[in-house]
Amino acid sequence: MAIILFSIVMIINLVEALYLAVKMFKLKQANAPDRAYKQMIDRLAPFLITSMVVSIVLIIIAIMIS
Repeated sequence: MAIILFSIVMIINLVEALYLAVKMFKLKQANAPDRAYKQMIDRLAPFLITSMVVSIVLIIIAIMIS
């Protein structure tokens, strides 16, 4: 069970990283100003914080189970 929870956390983090990489690549290709990068981070911040909290909780649960 702990391995499954840990795997879920890793998959969530991988998807987040890939999504951010694609968004950054698109902004870089469009020669976007710094303001566009800040707007992207401001829009994604609540999701990233929530995802981080969920990941930490799942890791703690996985450690308790194992």
